[in-house]
Amino acid sequence: MFFKLIFKNVRRSIKDYVVYFLTLALAVSLFYAFNSISSQPGLSRLSSTMKQMTDTMNQYIGILSKFIAVILAFVVVYANQFIMKRRKKELGMYMTLGMDKWRISSIFVGEIVLVGLFSLIVGLGIGILLSQGLSLLTLKVFATDVSSFSLVLSVTAVKETIVNFAIIFGVVMIVNTHSIFKVKLIDLLTASRKNQELRAHNKGISFLLFATSALCIILGIYILLSTGLSKETLPKVMVLIGVGILLFYYTASSVMISFVQKNKRIYFHGLNAFLFRQIGSKLQTNYLVITVISGLLLCSLVVLSSGFSIIGKMNNLMNKSIPYDVTIVLPGIKDKVTPLEKSQKDGVHLQENLKDYSESVFYVSDYTYGDIFAGQVVKLANVDKDLPKSTVPFMSETDFNKQMVLQNEKPISLSKNQYLINATYKNTLSYVDHFLKQHKKIKVAGQELTLQRSEPLNKTIIAFVPIGANDKGTIIVPDEIASKLIPDAYLLNGLYKVNTNKDLLYRQMNKAWSDSIVNKSIIYMTKDVQQDSYFGIFGVVAFICSYIGLVLIIICLAVLALQQLTETQDNKERYHTLSNMGADGKMICNTLFLQIGFYFIVPLIMAMVLSMFITRAVLNEVESFFQMSIGLNMGVSFAIIIVLYIVYFIATYESAKQIIIEQTIK
Repeated sequence: MFFKLIFKNVRRSIKDYVVYFLTLALAVSLFYAFNSISSQPGLSRLSSTMKQMTDTMNQYIGILSKFIAVILAFVVVYANQFIMKRRKKELGMYMTLGMDKWRISSIFVGEIVLVGLFSLIVGLGIGILLSQGLSLLTLKVFATDVSSFSLVLSVTAVKETIVNFAIIFGVVMIVNTHSIFKVKLIDLLTASRKNQELRAHNKGISFLLFATSALCIILGIYILLSTGLSKETLPKVMVLIGVGILLFYYTASSVMISFVQKNKRIYFHGLNAFLFRQIGSKLQTNYLVITVISGLLLCSLVVLSSGFSIIGKMNNLMNKSIPYDVTIVLPGIKDKVTPLEKSQKDGVHLQENLKDYSESVFYVSDYTYGDIFAGQVVKLANVDKDLPKSTVPFMSETDFNKQMVLQNEKPISLSKNQYLINATYKNTLSYVDHFLKQHKKIKVAGQELTLQRSEPLNKTIIAFVPIGANDKGTIIVPDEIASKLIPDAYLLNGLYKVNTNKDLLYRQMNKAWSDSIVNKSIIYMTKDVQQDSYFGIFGVVAFICSYIGLVLIIICLAVLALQQLTETQDNKERYHTLSNMGADGKMICNTLFLQIGFYFIVPLIMAMVLSMFITRAVLNEVESFFQMSIGLNMGVSFAIIIVLYIVYFIATYESAKQIIIEQTIK
């Protein structure tokens, strides 16, 4: 009878468990999908550097999964409290009939375990499908041959998911049992009679606080866009935006009702008077909850959009910004030994493995970056504070064209008295561009040169970190002028043959030149090593951001849905009164639909608008660190959150409608 009662209760109350089931199933699917990444066989073919990156990512995801499981446990507890509140009379009836609290607790625990097991099975099924797409994306992100992808079921991820699932239900069972043992019978039997009143606020103060909220948010965004995520201003920005959101929701009900009441045709149309009072009551009572939800939604959109923006940039940047398989620089020319000659001398089999290469020379004169920056207000990062005193590198037209031919780029052509500037470094690019816009002449080797074009070239000469953005400004001059300058460094860029053993060749370089790197007598880098380390970091950050963002969105939507269902349960007597006054079922359902829709949409709009500014500020910091331009990609994250919103909204509306239909709509 005990198990029959559990099955019967679950079947009878299935609509009460919709949000509960949905949250658990989505959480389980995400747990499995992200924890199964390491089981993809294609990842075993990664290089040692990239393998280390994926291992780090999996460790972080594993730790985050435990932390998120605890957070989700409290969300599930919140859902369970709604279900208990919904069935207080039933619980009171059990107690009236003499059932002890241990047996009552066992029934409720049995119900949530039964629903939980079903959500675990469904969630694992969704997670297995989701993990295949996620594994394919992982192979693309970490620059591995996608043909190595294969369908796989991760037993380890299944075990990890079950462990996280057990953590959630361990917390739920403890809290659920505690709640039942402390409840009083009289509270259970009279729970539906308790109600809530809408407090009146001073209109003048409400409008003043509402205007203050808008001012705080605008000022916070302005400071953020002006100063970025600096340590000095970030706390001020967080306080301003946080206070702005809090004041907005605190005063929104009074402001909204004041405006609507002035338009009698709208206010007294249908059930609008009831609708706006209900919305106002919810905003006034739950402004702290809505503020927290808006903050969490904002955080989830920022991390999710940042992750997708970074992923979108990675593959394009990888192919575009590393045009060479190997780059070697010999600074400070002394014995006139070229990179190829040095490799042969030191036992590095480089030339035999190159299908094409180009060797060039950098020259210097007394011309400095300070000469380029002259007359400008220059603000450089601390790492570049001595740059104005540094000499500008020069390269001959022929040597520059060698690098362009190696990249299949169009070569340049200079007259004997012309020059060009190549620049890709973000922190100096604007100053170089301003210099060129002035069409300034320069004097090199006793000869005056005029500018050929007023925009800097944007070509990769040296493929070192920061990839594609490391040229602070290189002046390209005719060969005749370059021959009169002082040679400063040799440069070699090369492309490997198809059958080259890249790992062996790089080990030879490390063995021969590791000591030379310390004293900076040689600098060398390969495309594979840069991809592995540079893009490996990006991959780890992007996947962790996506994981956290998705889980935060599910938590927010679960809390929103449960908040609405709880409010509907508390106010079902009001809907019953509307029915007695002559309102038909369609009018009541439309009112309920608009009420829940408003409660869902308001925090979403706030989070979406603010996330665009904050995500841009975050990406600016990433761009500054990695010296690259990352486009803002909000479309994917917005699409994901809208789809999840629709699913949760439909589930919430249908469950809320069921609560009202029970005794109100005939």
